[in-house]
Amino acid sequence: AALMLPLPESPESSCNFSACGINKPVPPVITLPISQIDRCLNLSQCVTIVTKTARRPLYVIRLAKSLRKRLNMDLPMVVIDDDGPEAYNSAVMNEIAKFPKMKYVISSPDFGIAAGRTMGLQMVKTRYFMILDDDMVVTEDTDIARLVEILDSTDATLVGGGSNFAGFLKFGRSKGGDPTLFHYQRSCTLAHQVIPDFPGCFRCEITANIFVARTYDALSVGGWSTELKIVEHKDFFLRLKAAGKKVVYCPDFKASNVHSNVGVEFVGGLTKVFNAVAYKEKRVLRAQAMMDRFCNRWNIFQIKLIKNIIPNWI
Repeated sequence: AALMLPLPESPESSCNFSACGINKPVPPVITLPISQIDRCLNLSQCVTIVTKTARRPLYVIRLAKSLRKRLNMDLPMVVIDDDGPEAYNSAVMNEIAKFPKMKYVISSPDFGIAAGRTMGLQMVKTRYFMILDDDMVVTEDTDIARLVEILDSTDATLVGGGSNFAGFLKFGRSKGGDPTLFHYQRSCTLAHQVIPDFPGCFRCEITANIFVARTYDALSVGGWSTELKIVEHKDFFLRLKAAGKKVVYCPDFKASNVHSNVGVEFVGGLTKVFNAVAYKEKRVLRAQAMMDRFCNRWNIFQIKLIKNIIPNWI
């Protein structure tokens, strides 16, 4: 059961460092007057998919096929791939060519998620964009039109769904007095701040990597920080919050993640298989440096995850 008591580590009384100004609550999401609502009547003219991948074009093709099946149409799609100068074999390129609205960009090796997403965002021409990971497959629960309707009808900047990652972000001090970013996971639905006219959707401050957002607003905060290889997601939502942008969470909006412990490269007409566990270990070696960079940026010592608790200052 969810705990609804004041926290033993409550930032509201102990936050006195530079990032604490971001703790000020963002005003509630409001419904726009009918005269200001410009409804999207055709998703293909309003939403662009942005996907970052790394030598996994067949994953991207699978995602594109699932979108086509779910929507009975193709949406514009920008894909940024950390592959380097080699070209994929003709069979793969022929598959990509079956999606004429897909712009497939091969970037430099180890370009990174943040840099790739920001590059993709800068190529978007529609009013909204949607972030989807390459290993996702959309399903009947991926109702993109509903999220677009929320953006059309309210002053929200971003509407997301997905996992229990969604929650609130607050700065404060730990029991030991260390400047800390508290991430209260699984707390948005518990707070019961329902979005007007959209029951089942709630005010939030961070969602998982499956969301639809206003292109202009994301560009206005600079997209994702290209200096960060990890924690770029929290950094992005913190900067949205600092700019007063409003986030909505709809827990029933989902896509399927299809994972594998083996990654596949399709380079130069050859198929190369590498152990994704070893790849993960390599990433861990640089994770601490990226975390230090994130902490220095926000003047904190650590991040703490707290689940199933409503902060008493929401």
